[in-house]
Amino acid sequence: MNKFSGLTITAKMTLGYLPLALIIIGLSLYTLSSLNELSDINRGIVNSNMVVIEACDNMTNSLLAQEAYGQRYLILKSEEMMTLFSKRDIEFRRVLTSLADISKSDDEIIKKIRLFHNNYNILYFALFELEEENLKQVQRAEQEKIKRNLDIQLDLIRNMMFDTRKNLEAKTIEAKTFSTKAFYVVAFFSILGIIVGIGTALLITRNVAYSINQLKLAALKFSRHQFNFVPDVNENDEFGMLAQALTSMAEQLSKLKVMDIDTNPLTRLPGGMAIENYLHHKITGKKVIAFCLLDIDIFKSFNDRYEYARGNDVIKFTGEVIQSIVTEQIVSDFFVGHIGGDDFVTIFPSDRHEEICKTIINKFDKNIIKFYDKKDLKQGYIVSKTRQGTISKFPVMSISIAVVINKDDLSLNSVKIGELAAEIKEYAKTFEGSVYLTDRRKYFDKLKIAGQESDSNEECGK
Repeated sequence: MNKFSGLTITAKMTLGYLPLALIIIGLSLYTLSSLNELSDINRGIVNSNMVVIEACDNMTNSLLAQEAYGQRYLILKSEEMMTLFSKRDIEFRRVLTSLADISKSDDEIIKKIRLFHNNYNILYFALFELEEENLKQVQRAEQEKIKRNLDIQLDLIRNMMFDTRKNLEAKTIEAKTFSTKAFYVVAFFSILGIIVGIGTALLITRNVAYSINQLKLAALKFSRHQFNFVPDVNENDEFGMLAQALTSMAEQLSKLKVMDIDTNPLTRLPGGMAIENYLHHKITGKKVIAFCLLDIDIFKSFNDRYEYARGNDVIKFTGEVIQSIVTEQIVSDFFVGHIGGDDFVTIFPSDRHEEICKTIINKFDKNIIKFYDKKDLKQGYIVSKTRQGTISKFPVMSISIAVVINKDDLSLNSVKIGELAAEIKEYAKTFEGSVYLTDRRKYFDKLKIAGQESDSNEECGK
């Protein structure tokens, strides 16, 4: 039975209706015609709809990145920011051009996007060319124009993605209709040959019916956003091809959903799931990395003293510091995430960890005082409650960075790296002020406790 179910539908029909040659020929031609239409729908989903959805996602990312680099250039006047701004513009235009070749039905939207994007670049380059004194006079008004232009572009891209998804749903329904129609035709002709091949006919009917029900169930599950469902359809036949296409589509939709859900609402940085996936990817690829766990010291006391609004500002500021420094110094092949609260993670190639940690500490220490009242800064401390509820004095916040490098032990898994980083972080917090602590020993179970002399494999920096 397994061998029989692994045959194509054409082969099954031929074997089942061999005594009735005319019926076999007519049934095979009809079945092939229906399946060809299903394959066309399948190719349309994979080669058109999914490509457009991915292109829209890429354009959104490029546009947001271009906006970020443009804002940074206005502040920093860095040629590197200008280069990255132009690079993202080129990426956006390349994707838009490829999209125009694929999606002819969206020509008007694409033309509008291209027009608004050209105006967007013109507005930015006009700001770039202004002297600083003139820039301050017109920046706010021009920024409003840029924001409106950016919002229009994003709305047009979202509309295109929405229309593509509607088209995708329509194709899915069309595929289901063709499948159901094919089933009834196959069932009808099977009855004509029941005397000669009743057993084979029943097997064919059950096989086709099960495949269709699985595809219908898959369509129902996907419509309810249950994208982890995999239809149990044999991969060797045509229904299996359609099942694979639906599964591929679900994977892409699931990624889009996870990207939206896993993002921290305060810092807009990826959360725990994305951190785990990226770390696992690097570990399984045997990449040498620096895993940095960053924690704000004395944040709870600050939050109790100044309340949540200012505490949230500190969290956002810290995320921006980490993101900007890692982006500037690494450019690519890095990751910045927000575990939650005042804990952050960044992962990048290990050869730059000292420079990056020092830069983060310097920028954090230089700017963190801006969040304190002048009175508290003048006296050099704030008065707040400890975790035990007693009143105490607390100095200005600092940042502790725990660094785990797997250079000498590529067998470390993500759980062990997380445990080591947590232990190193607790040790780092025993130092006064901002500090980074690196451990690159080949293997260890416990970090040396505070007060013991560090061995040559531990690095401590301020």
